[in-house]
Amino acid sequence: MIYDISPSELQTIGTIRLARSGRAPYRARQTVSVWLESEHPAREIAVLAASELVTNAVRYADASSSSAGPGGSPGAITLELYQGRDYLRLAVTDPGSSCSKPSRIPLQAPSLDAERGRGLAIVEALSRNRWGSYRVPPDGLRLVWCHLDLNPTPAQVEELFRSPI
Repeated sequence: MIYDISPSELQTIGTIRLARSGRAPYRARQTVSVWLESEHPAREIAVLAASELVTNAVRYADASSSSAGPGGSPGAITLELYQGRDYLRLAVTDPGSSCSKPSRIPLQAPSLDAERGRGLAIVEALSRNRWGSYRVPPDGLRLVWCHLDLNPTPAQVEELFRSPI
C-alpha cells in the first residue's frame, strides 16, 4: 500500500547522498543517529530501518545502470528523513535494477541459518507494515520508503527488538 503524502504534511529532517559502497549502511546509521539525537524515542528504530534499506540498495541496485543517481552521481543512494504529524518517513532512493517492478518488493522467508534475507522483514516489523517501493520516472530510480512511529513507547521499542525464539 502506498501512502499518498502531501509535501506540506512533512518537515524535512535531513537528506544525504551516499556512495554505493560497503560503508554506506554505516554512514546511514551514523547520520540518522545525529539527525534524531540520543533522546529521540524513535532513534533506534529509525537507525535500524535506515541501515536495512541502505544495505539493500548497496546489494541489489543495478551497478551497471547508466542513469545517474540523485545529484548526478552514477549509482548514488539518497537517504531522506522527514517528520509527519505522528510518524517519521524514511526514504531511500537508488539506481533500481533491471528486474525492479514498480510495486512492493517481495519478502523472502527468513531462515535462522541464512546470512541474508531478513532486511525487508525487519523493515516491515519496524514500520508495522507501513512501507513500500516504486519507480521514480523518468530515470527508473527505485524509491523504498517506510513510516515509523514518531513516539513509540519503551514497551513498543522493546517488543520490536525482542527475539522471536
